[in-house]
Amino acid sequence: MDAPPCSPPPPLLYRLSTYLEELEAMELKKFKLYVGNMADLGEDRIPWGRMEMAGPLEMAQLLVRHAGPSKAWLLALGVFQRIPRKDLWERGRREDPERVPLPGGPSSPGSRSMCLMEVCPGAPREDPREAYRAYVRRKFRLMEDRNARLGECVNLSHRYTRLLLVKGPSSPTRAQPRLADPGRGLPRAAAPPASPIQVEALFEPDEERPEPPLTVVLQGAAGMGKSMLARKAMLDWADGRLFRGRFDYVFYVDCRELSQGPAAQSARDLLAGCWPEPGAPLRQLLRAPERLLLIVDGFDELGPATCAPPPAAAGLRWDERRPPALLLGSLLRRALLPRLALLVTTRPSALGALQALLEHPRHVELHGFAGGAREEYFGRFFRGPEPAGRALAFVRDREPLFTLCRVPLVCWIVCTCLQQQLAAGGLRAGPPRTTTAVYLLYLRSLLPPAPPRCAGRRGLCSLAAHGLWSRQLLFHERELRAHSLEGADVSAFLNVHVFQKDIGCEQLYSFLHLSFQEFFAAMFYVLGGGDPAPGSGSAVTRLLDEYGFSDRSFLALPVRFLCGLLSAELRGYLEDSLGWEVSPRVRDDVLGWIRRRAGSQGTTLRHGALELFSCLYEIQDEDFIREALGHFQVVVVSDVATTMDHVVCAFCVRSCPSAVVLHLNGAACRGDQEEGTPGTSGAHHLPTPLPDRNALPDTYSEHLAATLCTNTHLVELALSRSALGDRGVRLLCQGLRHPSCRLQNLRLKRCGVSSLACQELAAALVANQNLLRMDVSGNSLGPEGVALLCEGLRHPRCRLQMLQLRRCRLEAGACREVASVLSTSQHLEELDLTGNAVGDEGLRLLGEGLRHPDCKLRTLWLKICHLTAAACGDLASVLSVNRSLTELDLGLNELGDPGVLLLCEGLQHPACQLQTLRLSICRLGPAACDALSAGLQGSAGLWELDLSFNDLGDAGLQLLGAGLRHPACKLRKLWLDSCGLTAKACEDLSTTLGASQSLTELYLTNNALGDVGVRLLCRRLRQSSCKLRVLWLFGMDLNKGTHRRLAALRGTKPHLDIGC
Repeated sequence: MDAPPCSPPPPLLYRLSTYLEELEAMELKKFKLYVGNMADLGEDRIPWGRMEMAGPLEMAQLLVRHAGPSKAWLLALGVFQRIPRKDLWERGRREDPERVPLPGGPSSPGSRSMCLMEVCPGAPREDPREAYRAYVRRKFRLMEDRNARLGECVNLSHRYTRLLLVKGPSSPTRAQPRLADPGRGLPRAAAPPASPIQVEALFEPDEERPEPPLTVVLQGAAGMGKSMLARKAMLDWADGRLFRGRFDYVFYVDCRELSQGPAAQSARDLLAGCWPEPGAPLRQLLRAPERLLLIVDGFDELGPATCAPPPAAAGLRWDERRPPALLLGSLLRRALLPRLALLVTTRPSALGALQALLEHPRHVELHGFAGGAREEYFGRFFRGPEPAGRALAFVRDREPLFTLCRVPLVCWIVCTCLQQQLAAGGLRAGPPRTTTAVYLLYLRSLLPPAPPRCAGRRGLCSLAAHGLWSRQLLFHERELRAHSLEGADVSAFLNVHVFQKDIGCEQLYSFLHLSFQEFFAAMFYVLGGGDPAPGSGSAVTRLLDEYGFSDRSFLALPVRFLCGLLSAELRGYLEDSLGWEVSPRVRDDVLGWIRRRAGSQGTTLRHGALELFSCLYEIQDEDFIREALGHFQVVVVSDVATTMDHVVCAFCVRSCPSAVVLHLNGAACRGDQEEGTPGTSGAHHLPTPLPDRNALPDTYSEHLAATLCTNTHLVELALSRSALGDRGVRLLCQGLRHPSCRLQNLRLKRCGVSSLACQELAAALVANQNLLRMDVSGNSLGPEGVALLCEGLRHPRCRLQMLQLRRCRLEAGACREVASVLSTSQHLEELDLTGNAVGDEGLRLLGEGLRHPDCKLRTLWLKICHLTAAACGDLASVLSVNRSLTELDLGLNELGDPGVLLLCEGLQHPACQLQTLRLSICRLGPAACDALSAGLQGSAGLWELDLSFNDLGDAGLQLLGAGLRHPACKLRKLWLDSCGLTAKACEDLSTTLGASQSLTELYLTNNALGDVGVRLLCRRLRQSSCKLRVLWLFGMDLNKGTHRRLAALRGTKPHLDIGC
């Protein structure tokens, strides 16, 4: 049988331009350099001036024009080998083997390999995997540019800009959807710190997960680039750059398209639908399902049916048809194809529903542009360095706008508007400061200079609101007509940009992006839409009630837009320029609702604080914010993870006139961290200096400084994980030095404070005599910084009483400066040097100040300071002469038994005033207990002793008990957690409890006392002579009978706190 006629190959110009589109900018430049030096072109050599600014299409045209189609094609493939881009050369040879010479073969224009020969289907069949890769490249290589002329596309690889991915929390309650935030950070409360992750490592094992994950959830707020990243992953896999050796096939499912597809599908149909033509090799695919990856893009765009329980397991078949949502739910539950790998993208608002379907997924948060990615995006968006540089400089000079551009969608809107302004003659002032203003700026760019006062505006907005409540993203023409809209009317009104026809859904319309639908839905309420009959609550109030300031609500972004449209500037534009009258009651409804909601929390704002601030920031009205927040005295904002979060908080706290205490707690990994920079974690981690490019914008510190100057009630300001940097500290100190500042307690923990900023802090200590407590832990101060800080501490005007310098990169030499402060300051009473490697030499220098007769220090923390037994001799001498030191913490130092023997000599000295001694994790044994027993008998002032996490054993406790039972011992609290005690130790403990008239708290967590030992303690505790009021027995395997005895004991002694 004759072979069917083969279809003509694509024109060489088109093929060559598509290949050149795949080159990165630097690769294209190399390509041009090689072409410019080619002798094959002879007199037809292309002038460099023609090639220098040529794009891929223009370069292909130049080659064809100077060398002819066939020769241009061969020359290009030869250059691909030299760049090197051998993948392009190999693909070209596969697509046109008769025309492409083998390496080293004949290459002259007259050779047989140069002949233009058709490639017919009669040739051997192509590898299905390669055929599928070629299809994916064709489908995902080009994307429609929303700003371009009809049919004009851009190369995805040329426009795509790297995004920051961060390993996220496993709990959906910790995710936060915020459109205008360039990242989410971790940890939340006690969650482990987050760390960046590369796309290539999404399915790789790590320290926490030794086995590769089968499911990865990529979560991100609206506009963060989830779909773009998913499509780029498809393209990179097809190009052999991603998941090489991990997945043989990668399939892409758009949930929006899936929901509009056939009413019922099977898993077979789903995979077959991803294949470019009929006859997908499904049997071959399913031989190794673990080698398949299914990308599910936009889970939040599916309905609640996805979460419905699956059919009985016996009835599940992969060729059984069911509604798309149920089918996808079965795949996610792994009731179908359980070994299939899944990558699911979603907004955080749907994360709770998704989490219920999955088992042990890896959660990854998308934080938008990181590091210098914004600059890179501008360079990719604008054609030519000159317009890109102008636009970037314009945005950089406007700090709030530059911060907003960390969100990819917002950055695209800004670039679109700036591109239009450049084309019109120049950039205009008055840039937006809020997300709502950015969206309105884009709307203005779509309208003609004198927009008609279109009566269809309410229809557009009501359609958006209808879709919002019904969770509908695609609209039929009949639905447009129901809202007094026609497709042509909408296109004319918005210049064809806001509504677009979805591919394959000719009669369906959608907003350009879900966030645009939410924007117009907010406009619906601002214009007074949906107001009910008189006497019932307003539509805005009902919207806010449903929202409830939950950052996981699907209404979070619409409410943010609603607040933004109430700002005076945006409201004025809507009314004056567009003739869209804003309902006068909306502002009062929003303010009234916020005040009622805030009032229910009393005088402390904690829950939902960041979400509330985010809404208030959009309004940009300080009087409004002051009315909303005026009664709060304590404001605690947690999870301040991104640059925009910080700016929002600082802006709003300026308008908290009654605030006495203000805490802004950042997250462990900020969204603007450089990609690949490890998150900070661990008690032993030392801080590193903060590069200026990673510091928060000046606006943040300026707002806080203004708060210090104007709020005379504020006495405590705590900033944690806020990247102030040296410049930010300088601005903050301007507020601290202001005569109106009444701050008493300042905490700047892990805020990027370096040695340079310490001079500013020292000046603030001298100028502000209200300042009593300062914590600068977790900052890279170093010896130089401490020396500068001590200049202020030694000044007679300084009144500081407490200084915390935990993990500040201090070494032995810094202790000389600190000792000079101890010998001169009449006010410093508490000093914390935890986590600094001062060592024995540093302790020796510090002792000089501690032994000085003018030293007033009462509390000294020296945990994790690399001390050994040798340091205990100096400490003993300090205890024998210092008349003020009452609390000493030496935990996590290698003191050993010899060190405690020396220390106890000081404890027994008559001049020793120590009341609290902490020796947890100091490698102590029974010998140390013998020395401490003698110390307890000779030191009547010691009230608290912590020996946790030392291998004391029953023998050690027996020795310690002799001192505890001595009449001179006045110990009140004793910690013996994880000390290797057994039931035998309870005999000594029981005797001690019967004899001691001072011991009131005993902590025995994580000891193997067993039921016998605990029951022995219970018998002693029932006696009225026992003075114990706290007994902790957590971490023990006790039977029900023992638990009943403890419960009965609680009943007879209600004042006794038993923890188990």
